[in-house]
Amino acid sequence: MKKLFILFAVVVFTSVQVFAQTALIVKQDGARVYLDISEFKEKPKVNDTFTVTFWGGELKNPKTGKVLGKTIERRLNGKITEVEPLYAVGTINNIGKGDKLEGLEANITILPIVQYTTVPQPQQNAQQNNLTPLWQSAPLEGKALAFTAGDIMGSGENNLVIAYEDNNIISYNLQNNKLNKVTEFKLSPLNKIISLDNGDLNGNNKAEIFVSYFDTAKNNFNTSVYEFENNTWAEKANFRGLVKGIAPYNKERILYTQNINNMSGKFKPLNPAVLKYKDGKYEAGEQLKAYKFQSIYGFNLGKFDGDKDQVIYTQSSGKLRLQFDKKSSYINSPSEFNFASTPNRIKFDNDIVKFYSSLALYSGEGGIIIAGLENKAKLGILSSTFGYYQSGKLILLKWDGSSLESFADAPLGGYTVDLMQGSLGNYQDVLIIPFITSAGKTTVLLYPAK
Repeated sequence: MKKLFILFAVVVFTSVQVFAQTALIVKQDGARVYLDISEFKEKPKVNDTFTVTFWGGELKNPKTGKVLGKTIERRLNGKITEVEPLYAVGTINNIGKGDKLEGLEANITILPIVQYTTVPQPQQNAQQNNLTPLWQSAPLEGKALAFTAGDIMGSGENNLVIAYEDNNIISYNLQNNKLNKVTEFKLSPLNKIISLDNGDLNGNNKAEIFVSYFDTAKNNFNTSVYEFENNTWAEKANFRGLVKGIAPYNKERILYTQNINNMSGKFKPLNPAVLKYKDGKYEAGEQLKAYKFQSIYGFNLGKFDGDKDQVIYTQSSGKLRLQFDKKSSYINSPSEFNFASTPNRIKFDNDIVKFYSSLALYSGEGGIIIAGLENKAKLGILSSTFGYYQSGKLILLKWDGSSLESFADAPLGGYTVDLMQGSLGNYQDVLIIPFITSAGKTTVLLYPAK
């Protein structure tokens, strides 16, 4: 890997806080509702969205008796049409005959103004390019370094797990459209967290958490495996190398592991391999083969051409490369996007090692949609300790069978650390994207993946 040249850049940007607020419906006129926003710190805007939920009975885990929340009978969706100093007016899109809404709460999504960039394609309609988030969290204290989402409690429901800059790892559940803290534990300050992932490799019906980090004292890369048991987190294993998962196109999520060595003072990544659990140990299985591809970060697999899986991965140039079986046969993404711009980087001896954001693959009309992230930097030296990213963007590309074309993009309200395709709360098959605002707080967005 080549050493990083010093780079200076100036970016002019506007940062907007993103969060949700709850308003009481004080009057209803058919599908038209009036919302009390007199106590709002941030007023909603015309075209901001909101939901009204009809809750059912209490939901419990029959084995543990743990209360998981309430079932959802129905959820109505609406849009703000007018904003006055103390109240807002909205219209419900899917109101039912006889629905009585006065006195119920509306959860309003207050978002930055999102502008979309799309490639003109006559066969597509506006709905395909609609990147409006389904939900976003209130700001969480601290800057996220990494995250994952999985069933860590064995309850059948995914938890969101976030590792913060202070090495605190907190898990949340999403109930009533709010993130609630469930558990937390802390990693040693000598270890710089690189990524989190999860999976039930030991087959006990709950996911282990894989915390990959750089040991600053020993100058090597390791992964610790934690499991939640007896109301606490227990470390089950620790091994050399990193762990990161992908969700291949139309397949279940797979965890990969990769060792990173220092050979004669040079950064040397070994080939990534499937992570296996055998005889009480976590070990490397079948290696992934790809030309010039040496990172378990920033890649995915899909049947882009024929019956075999091809790899699409992030290059140091910032482009994505779709690699076919023949070494000379590949296609790069458009040059206007930089998928290698990531805040997740480590100074390892004389090199700056960059850990690229994940790529998600899902179905779109007429092709495969590739979701990736881009970040922009302010003036500073782009090393492991100097220079910070300020703004991020969700980018969608489309594979139509012959090329990777720009499909849509959505600016975010801060820089991003990663994305994951999965489920959270009542939201199924979504893109989960945390980002850090200019105030140094983390906010989580959910976008539809289909």
